[in-house]
Amino acid sequence: MKIGRFAPSPTGPLHMGSLITALASYLDIKAKKGLWLIRIDDLDPPRTVPGSIQVILESLFAHGLASDRGILYQSQNLVKYKNYLDKLLPHIYSCQCSRKILARHTIYPGTCRHKELSTENVALRIKVPNINISFNDQIKGNKITNLQQEIGDFIVVRRDKLFSYNLATACDDGDQGITDILRGEDLFSATYPQIFLMNMLKLKAPQYLHIPVLSNLDGKKLSKQTGAPPIKDFEAVKNLIDAMKFLGLQVPKHTRTIASIIEWGINNWSATKIPKQFEFYS
Repeated sequence: MKIGRFAPSPTGPLHMGSLITALASYLDIKAKKGLWLIRIDDLDPPRTVPGSIQVILESLFAHGLASDRGILYQSQNLVKYKNYLDKLLPHIYSCQCSRKILARHTIYPGTCRHKELSTENVALRIKVPNINISFNDQIKGNKITNLQQEIGDFIVVRRDKLFSYNLATACDDGDQGITDILRGEDLFSATYPQIFLMNMLKLKAPQYLHIPVLSNLDGKKLSKQTGAPPIKDFEAVKNLIDAMKFLGLQVPKHTRTIASIIEWGINNWSATKIPKQFEFYS
């Protein structure tokens, strides 16, 4: 059974960029007769906007995108992440480097790798070996990188004791049996450490498909931080038609209900139709 997922962070309502990603992941897995799951990445309390989880779920539902299973909240999975972290302890060390120090380097140089530091007021990093990690992206083709030279020892627990995005994502994707991940290409570089962690934890890595991200007129990724306007649920039909256009799908004029648009999209889905770059959104 193929299983896909959409994992928004509750930092505000959905915008057109996030709707495109959600819709694409839904169409992709449904075209494969699979299940589509929703996971809420709410591990970062300072960034969580109160009430946004309900707003996101209501917007997805209004656009015909409903989870096939119960919704998973990462904030409720802390014990599981700790259990997985314990399995990695022989490869983990404390890091006390400040942001100012880290800003001097593109790749972490291993400054604290051989220091014996306490576990107070530090981040936890995992030692990465000098190995290549590769995967086949369904759009970009075969990709490979040297983990030590291009990624470096990366954080698995932040200084504020929050589990890192890469650790939580790898654990959840493995535990949920996710087979197909479609997400924005802004997360492309995260694929390598996530595959590495899944290999270390003996979890099966999924297939990946990274699509372009929507940009504003200034060329910046459309996001809450760049002032992306929220989608209007009462315009769901228009929103879906617009989102389909970005994905290379021209919905027929006679198809004008949410259910019929989704059905048409599933029947006509092909990742090869997705353009290499989205047009600017205004």
